[in-house]
Amino acid sequence: MRTPVRTAIVGNLQAINVLLPAFQALPQFQVLALCGRDRQRTQSAAAQAGVPAAYESWQSLVDDPAIDAVALALPPFLQSQAAICLARAGKNLFCEKPLGANLCEAEAVCAAMAEAKRIGVVNFGFRMVEAFRDFRAIARSGLLGRPEFVLVEWLLSVRRNPALTWNWKSNAAQGGGCLAMMGSHPLDYLRWFFGEILSVRCQTAALLPTRQESGTGRPRPVEADDTCNVLVTLVPAIPAEVTISTVLAVPGGHRIRAWFEKGMLELANSPGDDTFENFTLAFVPAKGTAAGLRAEVEALAVLSRCKPCFPGRVGISQRMVAEFAKALSGEPSLAPAMEDGLEVQRALERAARSGA
Repeated sequence: MRTPVRTAIVGNLQAINVLLPAFQALPQFQVLALCGRDRQRTQSAAAQAGVPAAYESWQSLVDDPAIDAVALALPPFLQSQAAICLARAGKNLFCEKPLGANLCEAEAVCAAMAEAKRIGVVNFGFRMVEAFRDFRAIARSGLLGRPEFVLVEWLLSVRRNPALTWNWKSNAAQGGGCLAMMGSHPLDYLRWFFGEILSVRCQTAALLPTRQESGTGRPRPVEADDTCNVLVTLVPAIPAEVTISTVLAVPGGHRIRAWFEKGMLELANSPGDDTFENFTLAFVPAKGTAAGLRAEVEALAVLSRCKPCFPGRVGISQRMVAEFAKALSGEPSLAPAMEDGLEVQRALERAARSGA
């Protein structure tokens, strides 16, 4: 792959506010085009960032030989359409999660990428957080013995505002809802921490059952969940429970606790923190364990004892973009591959069917 990689970024707020600065921060990439349905916003962002071209549609990139890679920040049902066409046109892809609105769409994306022999990554950003990487290293070291139970709580109020209008996030058929939008993250990092998903069952609810239509102001039924509880079994027969909500009156932050034979390992941030910021890693030894076990655990937490280099959403995306660059150059990369996105989509499909 030639460098800098000639890149286009597709989407609106996430594309402009997060992916654009992340890609422009790295010399391995040259952003040549922005694409977004809001023509004025896209043109303004391109002018301010020194990006040569601004388009209203990703279709403009399909036959453009000047573009090597495309970063997509689209709703799942649109991302899958764009990804398939762009892959067939020979573009490498940086995708958001989930890959598609359903399993068939995700399988079609992966098939198109494999047939075109293109490189793709999925932006499961928690894999780039130091404390998460340390958690994985400790969990997989065997130091704490066999994992016995995992509990994830991710309790937010970001969509509690009743003034938020009805859009694709209220429509499960388009990839909206708490399970798809938020649940895809824990399903990915649980696989990454412990092993493959053996089974998954889900209970969902829409605590805010209607949203106003934009323009008319009329209430419209919400067709996706805003709260979910997912029961997961991981290899080798590790039970896990994931509870997520985006509409609670009092947010509770993001917390992951894993019980092992020799103690409990916890990752947590506070309710007001950015999605990826300020996670702390803690260990509570079980009674009767060796006196030096805590020191051995702390010795493995080499990354989270260092000051984060790139905090926040832009910084985490920048790390993922750097791993994308490695994958494009044939180097070993920490970035989740398209196959990882497909496995998460399979789990989402099973979860959705179990709650039907």
